[in-house]
Amino acid sequence: MTYASSIVSGVALKHSPLPILHDPALVEVARRLYAMRKIRDDLLGTSLFSEPAWDILLDLFISDDDGLRLSVSAVCIGARAPSATALRYLTMLQDSGLVERTRDERDGRRSHVQLTTLGRRRMTGLLARMVDV
Repeated sequence: MTYASSIVSGVALKHSPLPILHDPALVEVARRLYAMRKIRDDLLGTSLFSEPAWDILLDLFISDDDGLRLSVSAVCIGARAPSATALRYLTMLQDSGLVERTRDERDGRRSHVQLTTLGRRRMTGLLARMVDV
């Protein structure tokens, strides 16, 4: 078990009804957050802020709604971090049960990454709370 999985597994969700898992309003929130991260990096620099795990989760949430399957390399690019750092965070997210990798059926050298059901529910719940704040 990694550090990240011990943190995520310790997060308790309230026993309230979960929002709809494919709510367009929540996808729009995710898109705006992802875009704002890029603007923040452009204006304030990347050396002050780095959240590869958050960028990965937002990217996968948005891509899932768009019906896109992201390769590991695409996820690393979307994380806006060096490849080794992005891969490390991807592994932590996978160990936490929030994302999963699946082998490409056509090219065994390539893997795709997607949110797990747990990851989708947690992101949906978090984004819904941001809307309600």
